[in-house]
Amino acid sequence: MNKQIVDNLYEFWEHVGGINNNLSKTKSYTAVSADTSDWPNRIFNLKTDNESVNRIIQLSKNKKLPEILTIHEPVKVIDNPDIKFLFNQKNMAIDMHLVAVNTTVNRCIKRVNTETDSVDFANTASQAFGYKVDYNIIINIVNSSALSRLFLFKENSVCLGCGIVFFDSNNNAGLHMIGTIPEGRGKGVGKSLTEHLLQEAKKYRSEHCVLHASAMGESVYSKLGFKPYGKIETYKIKRG
Repeated sequence: MNKQIVDNLYEFWEHVGGINNNLSKTKSYTAVSADTSDWPNRIFNLKTDNESVNRIIQLSKNKKLPEILTIHEPVKVIDNPDIKFLFNQKNMAIDMHLVAVNTTVNRCIKRVNTETDSVDFANTASQAFGYKVDYNIIINIVNSSALSRLFLFKENSVCLGCGIVFFDSNNNAGLHMIGTIPEGRGKGVGKSLTEHLLQEAKKYRSEHCVLHASAMGESVYSKLGFKPYGKIETYKIKRG
């Protein structure tokens, strides 16, 4: 299951990179180079032999590749002074057969369909995660992806949270970018969005729903029935 969770994430990033024409893929790595956005601007699915790692580091230092890279267990980045560990996330999944159908409509949750919605989503995600999300990338996903559905949580016309569900080639649904702005935390926004995305996965008849949990979100997902399997790790290449 751990591989399927990671595969969903990598397939999603690759899907977004393809839509936005900023994807590069080699035998050693895959990368999305989003110059105007911190997301999903990164290297992933990389080989970690000395030669590959050193080449990736040099390309990043020359600004031909992003400086952020993500790996997964059991792959390990070779101990290298040019690579700095940033954080890890838990790989989690739930069997969709265990998720009951819920027909209750949460009127605070709205699907992103327009350019205005896309701008709101990008702004909300940027506030929630503390890094820049370019609204042009979001607009391109909304307009061009049949495999992604984006949602906003709005209360009294104020966007408090966001989330994405992505349906991959293994018939799994991945939950991505579930975030809440500081003013919306502690109000159950993240839980409501996760429950809504689970129902989207149920409608799509996905086998499993998968996600990558921060320390802040892990307890929420555990209470909803998600189980941990492994982890992904994010690093930064030092450029100077």
